[in-house]
Amino acid sequence: MLHHGPRGRVGRWVFLLTGMVTVMLVVLPVPTVIGQTPEPVPVQPPTFELPEVIVPGKRPQPATSTPASVTVISRDEIERSGARTVADAVRTVAEVSVRAYGGLGELAQPSIRGSSPAQVLVLLDGIPLNSVALGQTDLSTISVDGVERIEILRGPFAAIYGSGALGGVINIITTKAARSQVVGRTGGFGQRSASLAIAGSRGIPWQLTASSDGTSGHRTNSDYAGTTAVTQIGLSPDTRLVVHHYAADLGVPGDIASPTPNDRQSERRTLLQIESGSTDRTGPWGRVYYVADSLAAFSASFGTDTYYSTVVGGEWQRVWQLGSRRVLTGGIEVQRQALDAVVAGSPIVENATIGAGYLQYDAAISDRALASLGARLDSHSIYGTTLNPRAGIVYRLNDVTRLHAAVGRTFRGPTFLDLFLSFPGCPGNPSLQPETAWAGEIGLERQAGQVVFTATLFGTEATNLIVGGCPPQNVGAASIRGVSVEAKSAPGPVRVTANLTAIRAIDVATGNPLLRVPGFAANLVLSHQVGDGPGLALLASYVGPRTDFDAASSATILMPGYVDLRLRYQISGPAGWVVTVGVDNVLDQVYEPVRGYPAPGRNVFISAATQF
Repeated sequence: MLHHGPRGRVGRWVFLLTGMVTVMLVVLPVPTVIGQTPEPVPVQPPTFELPEVIVPGKRPQPATSTPASVTVISRDEIERSGARTVADAVRTVAEVSVRAYGGLGELAQPSIRGSSPAQVLVLLDGIPLNSVALGQTDLSTISVDGVERIEILRGPFAAIYGSGALGGVINIITTKAARSQVVGRTGGFGQRSASLAIAGSRGIPWQLTASSDGTSGHRTNSDYAGTTAVTQIGLSPDTRLVVHHYAADLGVPGDIASPTPNDRQSERRTLLQIESGSTDRTGPWGRVYYVADSLAAFSASFGTDTYYSTVVGGEWQRVWQLGSRRVLTGGIEVQRQALDAVVAGSPIVENATIGAGYLQYDAAISDRALASLGARLDSHSIYGTTLNPRAGIVYRLNDVTRLHAAVGRTFRGPTFLDLFLSFPGCPGNPSLQPETAWAGEIGLERQAGQVVFTATLFGTEATNLIVGGCPPQNVGAASIRGVSVEAKSAPGPVRVTANLTAIRAIDVATGNPLLRVPGFAANLVLSHQVGDGPGLALLASYVGPRTDFDAASSATILMPGYVDLRLRYQISGPAGWVVTVGVDNVLDQVYEPVRGYPAPGRNVFISAATQF
């Protein structure tokens, strides 16, 4: 029997840690300079004009004016980290983990606050990328080239985004600023990449970003070759066309206990969007979009499975400024999903129509407090209607301390494969209903000079979870409790971000821990750069023990924790060139983020970039 440890002791440790941090943040004085006491600053009512984040309320607003837990990864932070994909970029975010099945190009699944990958909604400029067949998104397929920033929304405020946001939302926002740049990179395991960004404005503004990545892989049959192209055209001052295309061919090495040296995979994804309206979304705004996704997976044992899906959708939104202290946001969405697949020789041809409407009301109820109320109604042609509300409050205790609390209901609808798989002897279940969850959180944020400290308690009660079987059933339930603390410095020559996350995620039916959810994780990002001088960055992650399924023994086992350390050194060269030398897995640790799928060993790379 797997030993899980005394749960009561873990719970006491978590809440003791939270209590200590809370007392420290609230009670200790916060001098701006050692030996000095800051002058009191008049408290201003919350405002909504500064365009800082979009993901909490589907409109630009200051992060401090929302009860949501949001992390923004800027373009500068992406470049300092040396990330090539979104999977690399989000690895050090609090309450987020990435279940990586290997190196570059191999499957990388996100988890937020102990959720499954299918319970994280991934958006590209607000458009869902989650597969309508499989329900999840592979973050290794999304290049950071052409990305302006990444917003990660955690917890109950994801309710406004509909299906798939049970754990949270990752919104990848492409750049709108014209720039021209060329980047080249080479490293171990046959790693090579190149990207080119060009822009112009003769008659109409446009920009094109194209990139290519490849590797020979660190295992037999783990090679990868992928390309990404992003085109943006300003059709008018208020209308933009965006085309995003991804293509890749790769090997599928399989579990080390049952390797698959001949299995291959081919992926294609094209996204087209036209959006029109005020760029700050203060008035009417809308968009139409089309997403085509194809996957061909060849198995030497089972033949070729093919999946071809399309999503055609549209969204209209309006923001009403009701005086200086109240904002109402409303919108409607429609979607048509279709799947044409062949799985294990059995065809699946299905489609579905989705209609949704949402309202969000934000009001400054005093000079110190802001309340937020919202709800979204989804109507699905197969599994019916679901209503998901959310509510939150932000309260400024003083000029350097902010308290927020939120609660909401989220859901994840069954996929086409859950509903209609016709595998012999193991069919889908057309009667499946959505997974649902109530989530809540309370957080405290305190500024001490140039450093912001944050402590957050969160919890999720999920029911109606879809449990695989023949056929799958809505019989699962999960209970998740957690706490995270973070310290982050303001942008400057020296930047520090450190965070800790502790989670207790339990399968209610069995009392066992949920698979692949570490009980403890920690990250440290430290960088130093003055002007155009040399820059140094250290990125360290610790992922604690977690349970996983061992295919060789068909048993649940406890996986050991591991440390991943990365270094980056950057120097400016002649003619505007910037050269970066990086080392991944500095300690050359041997570990498996997912059972049976080892991480690459130490890898050294060098890149060079210039703007023109």
